[in-house]
Amino acid sequence: MHALHLLLLAGIAALVGGAAAVERKGAFQLMLSRPLVLAPLMGALLGDAKGGLLLGVPLELLFLGGVNLGGNLPDNETLLAAALTAMVVPAGVALHTGVDAPLAALGLALLFPLALFGRRLERVSEMRNAQLLDEAVRRVRAGDAGATSLGLRGLLLPFGATAGICAAAVLVSPLLGWVRAQCSQAVVLALAGSWHAVAAVAGACAIRAIRDQRAPLFAAISAAVMAAAAFGLRGSF
Repeated sequence: MHALHLLLLAGIAALVGGAAAVERKGAFQLMLSRPLVLAPLMGALLGDAKGGLLLGVPLELLFLGGVNLGGNLPDNETLLAAALTAMVVPAGVALHTGVDAPLAALGLALLFPLALFGRRLERVSEMRNAQLLDEAVRRVRAGDAGATSLGLRGLLLPFGATAGICAAAVLVSPLLGWVRAQCSQAVVLALAGSWHAVAAVAGACAIRAIRDQRAPLFAAISAAVMAAAAFGLRGSF
């Protein structure tokens, strides 16, 4: 993949990821930042919509029970989905294999901590927004009508941070592809198995969205069924 093309993809990923970070909580909130929507969309723009969908479905299920309302801050599924797609899809395109289970598992293992980092980033962003609100109120009371524009500054931190991470993920994607190409057959099989395990865990985690006392039982049954189905159909991935 040529350097200029890689930079173009990095710019696209930065814009899409940054916009999704703003949409997640700062504006609109049309659910476009959910992994099920964001990953295929970014994947299409980076050259592989199907690969983006393969990444987005389990991520959506993993974080389905998280509620992003009011002061509640769940793990940041948007940052993880955007960065994972930005890294894995270009790597798959460069390998001419697309996004397969081992590549997806390798990328997820490297980037999953971003979900936790994103939550801390969002907390810092909210603290910054509170400071901007206080400053805006003070300036309005002093007669400065233009102080209302301070609210837009609160969108810069989530946009800039997510955009930078997504751009970096694209630029690092050739390294991920190289690591995937160097994996032995045993490692490839282990990675593929771990991705199917992720699918099973994701199906179980989705049960968190059901507000029922029997949810743990449903989750255990779901995990067992999903694991059996995933391993039974592993040749199709």
